[in-house]
Amino acid sequence: MKKFLFLTLALASCMALSAKKIVKTIHVTPDNATIYVNGNEVGSGSYTITFDKHTDFVMLKFKAPGYMTRTVRLQKDNPKETIAYKLYEDEAMKESVGGSEGADMANKWMQIVCKKGMTEDKIWRRLMSVAVDNFETVEVRDKAAGWIKTAWKKTTFSSGQCVRTRLEVRIVNGGEDEELSYKVRLSSEINEDLSKCGGEECYVKYARVLRKYYDVLTDLQNSLGTSN
Repeated sequence: MKKFLFLTLALASCMALSAKKIVKTIHVTPDNATIYVNGNEVGSGSYTITFDKHTDFVMLKFKAPGYMTRTVRLQKDNPKETIAYKLYEDEAMKESVGGSEGADMANKWMQIVCKKGMTEDKIWRRLMSVAVDNFETVEVRDKAAGWIKTAWKKTTFSSGQCVRTRLEVRIVNGGEDEELSYKVRLSSEINEDLSKCGGEECYVKYARVLRKYYDVLTDLQNSLGTSN
């Protein structure tokens, strides 16, 4: 009888614990970070989560201007009652330009109509000089086809982000009486976390251009193009 009573009490205790709601408080740095729980915006800086008996975990996402977005899984059985999360500075954004600031330079063709009287040889030498000075390795250099394409130049940040950039130049076929014209493009792609994925498939188009390449297209326009 005593053994049966003990088992009954133990079972009741376990059931009470499983039915008990568990509360956890989360804090995020910086304190203006927006907090999302299972995709729903719930606040910023800090938030208290209540787990019921039907919930074993929640998905948290934190976003703040100038910082990398972070997604984590918070388990109900996490032993901590208060949990702190830190966002890392978005170094790629800090070291790049985009939107109106960058005049939408990334991944878009810009056409340069060359100055009257410039020979094709002189134009080609200038194009090749800019390509080699900024990107070192040139994968395609076909003067007859008017095509230059550099290899990707990678820039890795301490946050684990990697931005790769390359320059491509192609001649624009026009009439015999028209000045030589070329279209140029700075391609920009980003891998948000090299530690998780390092392959080609991990890079996506990045609508920003690193500041160190900001003047490449402007320099070409100024040295080769006609004035407006």
